[in-house]
Amino acid sequence: MNSVWLLELADVGCRVEWRDSQLFWQILHPAAPGGQTVPALVSDLTADRHPLLWTRLVGVEQTDGSAPRLAVSLEESSGRLRLVRHFELFAGHAFVRTWGTVVATGAGTPPTLDGAAIVQLIAAASHPFTLLHVEQFSWPYPKDFFTPRQIPLVPNLTPYELRMGSFPAHYSAPTSCAWVALREGKADPDPETPGQGAGLVVGIEFNGKSRLRAWATLATVVAESRIDDLAHPVRENEPFELPACFVGGYSGDWDEAGFVTQRFAEAHVHPPMPDDRYPWVQYDSWKYGQAIDEAQQLAVLERCASLGIEVVVLDLGWARAIGDWRPDPAKFPRGLRPLADRAHELGIRFGVHVAVAQMALDAPAALEHPEWLVYPGDDYFGAGAICLGHAPCRQWLIDSLVRLVREEQLDYILQDGEDVVKRCTRADHTHAPGDSNYACSTEGLDRVILAVRQAHPQLVWENCEDGGCMMTYRMARLCHTSITVDNIASYATRQGIYGASYPFSARYSVRYMEDDPTPYTLRSALFGGPLILMQRIGDWNDQQMADTRAALAQYKHLRPLIRQAKIVHLLPPRTNVEHFGRGWDAIQAVSLDQSRSVVMVYRALGGPEQRVLRPRGLRPAATYHVRYTDAGFSVLYTSDQLLQTGLSVALAELGSEVIELELA
Repeated sequence: MNSVWLLELADVGCRVEWRDSQLFWQILHPAAPGGQTVPALVSDLTADRHPLLWTRLVGVEQTDGSAPRLAVSLEESSGRLRLVRHFELFAGHAFVRTWGTVVATGAGTPPTLDGAAIVQLIAAASHPFTLLHVEQFSWPYPKDFFTPRQIPLVPNLTPYELRMGSFPAHYSAPTSCAWVALREGKADPDPETPGQGAGLVVGIEFNGKSRLRAWATLATVVAESRIDDLAHPVRENEPFELPACFVGGYSGDWDEAGFVTQRFAEAHVHPPMPDDRYPWVQYDSWKYGQAIDEAQQLAVLERCASLGIEVVVLDLGWARAIGDWRPDPAKFPRGLRPLADRAHELGIRFGVHVAVAQMALDAPAALEHPEWLVYPGDDYFGAGAICLGHAPCRQWLIDSLVRLVREEQLDYILQDGEDVVKRCTRADHTHAPGDSNYACSTEGLDRVILAVRQAHPQLVWENCEDGGCMMTYRMARLCHTSITVDNIASYATRQGIYGASYPFSARYSVRYMEDDPTPYTLRSALFGGPLILMQRIGDWNDQQMADTRAALAQYKHLRPLIRQAKIVHLLPPRTNVEHFGRGWDAIQAVSLDQSRSVVMVYRALGGPEQRVLRPRGLRPAATYHVRYTDAGFSVLYTSDQLLQTGLSVALAELGSEVIELELA
């Protein structure tokens, strides 16, 4: 017996078929090879080491119209489990999203799910075929952060494996953002010669650890993502959430693959931008270390206001201890309210840093509940690690943060720490001993963020997992913004935004500015999302204040363009050596109507004194005013001249230029 259902909207469709005791999906889109993918499993689960067969169709709910949805309910052969698989299409975006739940249908010994595919995608392939992914932040791996990697998918070679999700930055192997793009054709020969082709993009909505494998046969290419280390007992009235994923089509270069993903995510994944000024200019107290206090930071607040800073965050050191989320009475005898109140008087939002999965061994909760600790050693600044998959520990954290935000009138939480999805094998926790990857992510961290944000809807949440990890679309659904590269140098900061602006909108990615302010270091932090100054602002001299004030004015001038723009990757920063990096790099933003554009150009150490750059993505047969900000002159160019002849830029070492283009 088999059944078929079809969702259609504009030029995208999703065909779902139940046959041979499994559920299959097929995406219909002009950009897919042959106009459609090959039917692939969307019910691939194992329980107690046996593949599950879904032998009974329980029910179907389908809604058509401007937002087509489908839910198919199946029961497996023993009658113990029920799968509900959901599919949806989106007006204006050629994407299909799917997710599911598995529920127990009765009492008795709960089956243990020990294998689950997040997505399987199969496309007919006329080779060559190429995959693009972007690495996450890493401390031990080579220091070229968020590097885009093009991988030729060669028939019958070993599958290419990508680790995704909350693998920590100190992990010994590279990890990837939870996004890949597939494209017919060869890899780009060089950054200035982008290839073109039809292709698909895939995004994964899971904060735990997962692995995506991609391979090719003579006739197909396959991408399959699976949850790591799953051992989840499915108990009655406790649904198991199958992570969501989305797949979309595009035609063009890798920039177009990123652009269609970003437009979809802005509409259907990310929380709304907090206000019409966003992304903000921010200050973080990191460079003061933990020696912070009320008087010192009140004085810094005044300087922040004079610079036009819009958010102030107290980093590590404000609390009594990690895991004791109350203000240190020796540093802040009146609590944080004097700082919050003064910030609000100045029109500034106020927030704090919280290491959500760590707890000092002498914190009151650790002394009362030592069993919450999964590692009593130094996991993060002397604190041990706690298990967010353990229900009492998770509820304590939720209650602590909800109270903290209310009592101290916080607007912003900076979530930090080493690997917030811990490995826990304790038998006395509410999760199964081998299930901490799922329990500490979907049932742990995700529920913490959701609960705190629901209690305080105005609260803005920043992800700083391990300095630039857990770059997933579940993180993007829960958090308003995310770090890319931790508090290091200007060149690495540019690497972070260059790579991360393939899978994520430029406005989404934080830049932590650690170098002392100069026109060059400030310029290096201007492109992208929230610009966060990590320095001792109270110690700056008049020149540093003046340089920063000018740079922040330029940032605010450009942010309405960049936050909605298509990003064009012109020249990658590839060589992160000697702190300053080597050679030239450039990145471009183009407004959606192609009337405006900005090109930001940098020269680190070495390289030629002059380069020619060819802006892309402009309106055909149009003429543009081209203004060099620092060089101080303007010229007229047609879009054809810009693409063929290019713009000549001369820079000294550690120099930069901002080139604005506007329709004449």
